[in-house]
Amino acid sequence: MNAGTDSYTAMEQDGSRRRRRRLWPTYRISDLPDDVLHRILLRLGCAPAAARTSVLSWRWRRVWARLPGLVFRDYGQLRNRAFLSSVDGGLARYSSPTLRGLYISMFHVASRVPTARVAGWLRFAAVHVAGDLCLCLPWRPAGGDAEELGLPLCVGARTIQLSLGHGFRQLRLPRSGAFASLTLMAIRDARIDARDLERVVCWQCPFLLELHLVAVSLVAVSDEIILRSTSLRRLNFDVGNTSRLVLDTPSIEELSVSKLAKVSVAALNPAETVPLRDADDPRRRRLPARHLRWLAVKGRSHQVMPVLMRHFDTVDQLELDLAVSSGEEYKSFLRATNKLAKCDVLVVKLTTEWHAYEPSLLYLLRKPVGTRKVVVHLPWTTECSDCSPCLPGCTCGRKGSLNTDYIKLESLEVVEINDFTGEDHQVKILKLLLSCKSISASRIVVNISRLVRSLGEATCQRIRDEAHHPGPDIRFNVWLNGRWEPYA
Repeated sequence: MNAGTDSYTAMEQDGSRRRRRRLWPTYRISDLPDDVLHRILLRLGCAPAAARTSVLSWRWRRVWARLPGLVFRDYGQLRNRAFLSSVDGGLARYSSPTLRGLYISMFHVASRVPTARVAGWLRFAAVHVAGDLCLCLPWRPAGGDAEELGLPLCVGARTIQLSLGHGFRQLRLPRSGAFASLTLMAIRDARIDARDLERVVCWQCPFLLELHLVAVSLVAVSDEIILRSTSLRRLNFDVGNTSRLVLDTPSIEELSVSKLAKVSVAALNPAETVPLRDADDPRRRRLPARHLRWLAVKGRSHQVMPVLMRHFDTVDQLELDLAVSSGEEYKSFLRATNKLAKCDVLVVKLTTEWHAYEPSLLYLLRKPVGTRKVVVHLPWTTECSDCSPCLPGCTCGRKGSLNTDYIKLESLEVVEINDFTGEDHQVKILKLLLSCKSISASRIVVNISRLVRSLGEATCQRIRDEAHHPGPDIRFNVWLNGRWEPYA
């Protein structure tokens, strides 16, 4: 009797639940549409985490395999084998024909990633990616058994970013076909054949807008690299095993060069000169033929300055990150930087012997015309001028090398000093700058180094006391909560 009653009660409750399910809408996660599930899974930030949500509902078991973007990041939580297996498994189970983005970033992998595995990831990207491809491998020295890695033709990719510091013998670029959709290519820490690089840029990337080659080395020494592109607008060229770059890029707007002894720039035809701007449509602003938005010269590349300054006479922002030594190299630096382009912002970061720093900085400040803002990155070394006495022929002893009377920056509004630690040699540099009338009449911003927790008020007051009466507006900033805050 009791068993029959219990059975009847259970059936009645089950029927009641079914009636309620028909009368009221349900809000279980299994009933969410796919586009909402995609948004939820994308917020997780990585494909393995999205795959683990399969335990929540039967509908979620395959939804992650149709995500518009896959992200695999190793921050040390997963061991090497587990992470590599998660990447392989995720790509093997992916079911959508196209992928808007594939991001694989590895920073804490303990052992070498097999070349065959990386090649498989790139082959998957060539077939599925119709958007962004980003592959970042941890840096490892090249071994005796280093292999070549081939980059397949990614027809649908719009951006390709490869950081391959994994000791590959060479990155092979495709010999035929076109990267029909590619607008940005960035390659870092890789070895490339010079002719492969020229062929891809000149012929296989018809719509390339940005090219970034950072810490790249050519497989064999090449006398020159020739880059021809009518579409290229931004170029960052940091390539070893070559000393000369030949540019035939009429649309170039931003240029950064390093490790070069010579640069040749193809002249534009008068018919290719474009107006400064379109008054009727401000969105169609164009650049004149001899103007750059941004020009950076880095390392021991000051020899290329005369050619660049002749071809580009006006620059919005000119960055000089140069290495200068005493003696003949200092004289070469003076000749190379005798004329600077007219620039709105001048950024100076010098790596020099101590006795060459101040003369080099002041020499550069005498050249700009129409400069509105000057940014100076102070040297971090704790070495002071008293530690090493001047030797015969030292740059400190050159006549007028420390004279600030020749610095005429009539348009100057702001001077920004970075990496300030309050050490005596840095205070000395600030005092020297404040002795220049055109600089001391401007607003001065001193950004304290992020490595410094506190700075004595006495040091700040010493700097303010050096300013000419009535004195400039000197502000000290410290890095807090991800931004610069006034230093109290």
